[in-house]
Amino acid sequence: METSLMLALAVPALAALAVRRQFLTAGGAAAAAAIGVTIAVMNAALFTLLLVFFITSSLLTRLRAELKRSLGLRDVAGRGAVQVVCAGAPALAFAAFHALTGDSRLLCAAVTAVAAVTADTWASEVGIAYGGTPRFILAPGRRVRPGVSGGVTLVGSAASAAGALTIALLAHAMGVDAPAWKVALFGYVGELADSLLGAALQTGRICNGELASGTAASCVRRGALTNESVNLLSGLAAGALSAAV
Repeated sequence: METSLMLALAVPALAALAVRRQFLTAGGAAAAAAIGVTIAVMNAALFTLLLVFFITSSLLTRLRAELKRSLGLRDVAGRGAVQVVCAGAPALAFAAFHALTGDSRLLCAAVTAVAAVTADTWASEVGIAYGGTPRFILAPGRRVRPGVSGGVTLVGSAASAAGALTIALLAHAMGVDAPAWKVALFGYVGELADSLLGAALQTGRICNGELASGTAASCVRRGALTNESVNLLSGLAAGALSAAV
């Protein structure tokens, strides 16, 4: 319990440092502090995994930052409150239910949710930086612009698997009651679900017959979900699947 309290006390300072380094906006830092303190009090190991996700993802965001800025990607300028909440809410929800019930399956679900968001972020950041032109997951023969929802690359897929496996192995090393194979598998499945949901339902535009991120008058709007809501749903799905199996 002392470790959890010490970690909780350190969260505001970490959030302030993240703002200074432009990893988070002020709103993002406030949301991260609230989620971080709550999780740290409930489970120190889970908080550590969430911190690993945040640090690694923030660093990977800076890979080829100018390219990402030219594509109009917002994360380079710091993640906002909505992004932080939707990324952290699944782990927070499962951790809260675990604290109330003591059911180890819910702790596994929380860890898997962290693995899923790590897999998704690693896939996006590394794939955009080094994956080249992605293919549309619902129609692999179609190429799309980097950053378009549902676009996948081999490099991004490898990074996704590495992210899920990293969280699974770290959880195992810390003695968390969450089978590593289950965390790694369903963390990766969560990232696949994110890509499929993004491709099918995420808000985007079709410009001159192609999926793109443009805003010209000739572009037609498609989809209903935001990127953040897709992240939220895929994290919840990954955690729920790991708890159910």
